[in-house]
Parts: sequence; structure tokens; C-alpha cells
Amino acid sequence: MPELPEVEIYKRFFERHALGQTVTRVRVLDARIAGTRKLSQLAGREFRRVRRHGKHLFADAGDLWLHIHFGMSGDLAYYRDGDPPRFARLIIDFEGGEHLAYEDMRLFGIVDLTPSPEAYVREHDLGPDPLEIDLRRFRERIAGRRGRIKALLLSQNVIAGVGNLYADEALFRSGLRPDRPSVRLTADEVKTLFTKIRGVLRETIAFKSRGETYPARFLIQHREEGDRCPKCGGTIRRTVVAGRTTYFCARHQT
Repeated sequence: MPELPEVEIYKRFFERHALGQTVTRVRVLDARIAGTRKLSQLAGREFRRVRRHGKHLFADAGDLWLHIHFGMSGDLAYYRDGDPPRFARLIIDFEGGEHLAYEDMRLFGIVDLTPSPEAYVREHDLGPDPLEIDLRRFRERIAGRRGRIKALLLSQNVIAGVGNLYADEALFRSGLRPDRPSVRLTADEVKTLFTKIRGVLRETIAFKSRGETYPARFLIQHREEGDRCPKCGGTIRRTVVAGRTTYFCARHQT
């Protein structure tokens, strides 16, 4: 499932291929991914800049912004000749003959228009992007909230962009059990968690931008019940938090 690092890579892909291009037509091949606004309004417009907020991608087309949420299997493809990708659900045709396709095998994504990223964030009550806030604001976002810490990290209304995979990774690096009640975190643990979340996201973006996979020291490479922890040699356990399959080290995460 695309999380913040993956959407950051899509943002850079969109910048590289679609900025400065004039849209001639938008073809919706599967209406299930289309939002409520008519995407045909993009015709004749030029994409000027791209922004990301959490897992959401926004492209400026004047007084309208294209909004893409990639759901569980969304992706982008850019091509000139030949047939569109197999799971293309929407195609943006450009003046020069190129095409940008939104692909989505499982159809959980959405492509729509919004007046601005700020308007979308307000309308959907999204929390701040974890790479755009400081420690003080992070403390404010989780202060006084009850529930298990992983559930808070997964709540897009608290922090926007952290999903199942990177929540586990950040908690693993912080030495915190995913089912720890958030109200029991110390000030130092909150600071460590803030640092590790940002570190995981930035490191993953760097790896993915170079086309590299996760190194063996990542918990992501050991998400299997009974595997050995790459940090302390403990045993990897599997549980469920907030309805999501969760992995953690039974020794060093407390």
C-alpha cells in the first residue's frame, strides 16, 4: 500500500513528466476511481507545481488542483506510444502526444479535483504531514489522546502519511511496543518516536529514489512470526493493533 515515501516518489515522477504540459483530454476508463468533480475541467490547463500532504498528491492546474489518493495499489505510468498499462483507470493526454496514466488494480484509489490542498486537508480533517512539523507540534498532536500508540500513528486525523509498514518500523527503532498506551509514553520516548518516524520516512524515500530495496537492518525485512530481530536478536512476534497486522520484537520493544 502506498504510504508517504511512495507518494513522495510519485510526486517526483509527476514533476519530472507532467509539469509544464498542457492537458488536451482526460479519459476516465473506470468511473469507480473518479471523484465528484468533472475531470474534463483539466482540458486546456497546464500543470504548474506538485505538492504532497501525507499520502495525498496534489497538482496545481490554475484555480483547480488535481487530487490523487493511491489507495492500496495505485501507481502512475508515463508513455507516448503503444497501449496503456493493463490496469490504467484514467489517462491524461498531453498536447505533445504523451500520456500520464493512473493505474489501480484493486480500485481503492481516487482521482478528483479540489480548490486547493489546504481546502482538502480542512474538509477531511487531516493531521499535519510528519515531515512538515516540529517536535512541539508532534507532542501537541498526541498529548491527551487515549489508545495504543500504533493506533494513533495510523490515524490520519492525528498525523497524515504514516501507514502500517512505517509505523511498525518507527516503533521498532524507538523500542516501543505497538500496543503501549500512548498516555504512558515519557517525554523522552515521545521525542525518540518523533525522531525515528522522520528518520524512517526520509531514509525510505532516499532508498526508493535510488531504486534500492530495504536493508537487512529494517524490521520490514523480518516481518514474519518467529524471525530474529536484526537489532537485538530477540524474537519477532505478530499481533493485531487497530485491525492491522503488526510485527514487533518481543525483547527490546517494551
